[in-house]
Amino acid sequence: MKLRQIETFVAVAEHGSFRRAAELLHRSSSAVSVHVRQLEDELGLPLLERTTRRVVLTAAGRTLLARCRSALADLRSVAQDLKEEAALGCGRVSIGCAPSVSMYRLPPILAAFQEAHPGVTLQLHECFAQRMYHDVLEHVTDFAIGPRLPGLKDFAFRPILLDPVVAVLPYARPWRGRSSVRLDELAGLPLVSMTRDSAMRIQIEQAFRAQGIPFEPRFEVVHHQTLFSLVENRLGVTLLPRISVPARKGDYVVAELCEPAIARELCLISLNGQKLSPAAQRCAEMVVSGLRARAAALKAVTE
Repeated sequence: MKLRQIETFVAVAEHGSFRRAAELLHRSSSAVSVHVRQLEDELGLPLLERTTRRVVLTAAGRTLLARCRSALADLRSVAQDLKEEAALGCGRVSIGCAPSVSMYRLPPILAAFQEAHPGVTLQLHECFAQRMYHDVLEHVTDFAIGPRLPGLKDFAFRPILLDPVVAVLPYARPWRGRSSVRLDELAGLPLVSMTRDSAMRIQIEQAFRAQGIPFEPRFEVVHHQTLFSLVENRLGVTLLPRISVPARKGDYVVAELCEPAIARELCLISLNGQKLSPAAQRCAEMVVSGLRARAAALKAVTE
């Protein structure tokens, strides 16, 4: 059986007409009749009952139609997969990302993607939430990795992980050896913090106010690394998402925040109804799986 014969038979069977099948396939009516007759001759069975008004499937025709539909669907799926594989050999993927994620966790994932798909150009836009969402909306970026914000209807959110807030404290008494800390223990201590451009800063400030604790940072900075340096030099304490803590140990203590615990939901953010390009989709899958795997590994080490 040849593919053209199968396509012709399916078109005739589904539309009940040789003429309509010929129109859909852009073939002559005589070619359509020849293809069906050749198929019947090869199988040795009648597949269609022809009348002056309609075409009806025989029992053999019904069996063949079900099998042919499945085979054609498989062929189309394979063809689409191959097209997508070819598309991964080139193209561009633009990613927006919160600084807390791009600082340590994202680079090795992007390196793995680039090694697997060297023909794809990667672009990274590191920014805080407001700009991140703007860039997705304006198609500057294909997708973003950052916190889910409430009240945004134009975006689709794919949850990646819950990112708890931790306290970063000077490596000195009374914090040395502590694994957890209450928020009220930080009352009255010098605070260092990100600026209000950071969604995490706003969430932390709200938690302080809910506990009746003043939130008055001594220093406000743009970069997470600056916060770690300030704490190491005993200029204050800070609260940060765990994902921003480097793997290397510094001259500071990292303690889980409890009473209350604070966490944010990190998501892959895209536009509602948007279909990512094959390259962007593959990159998104690698980012999601890579972030989840790293978080699971760190959790296993600390438990």
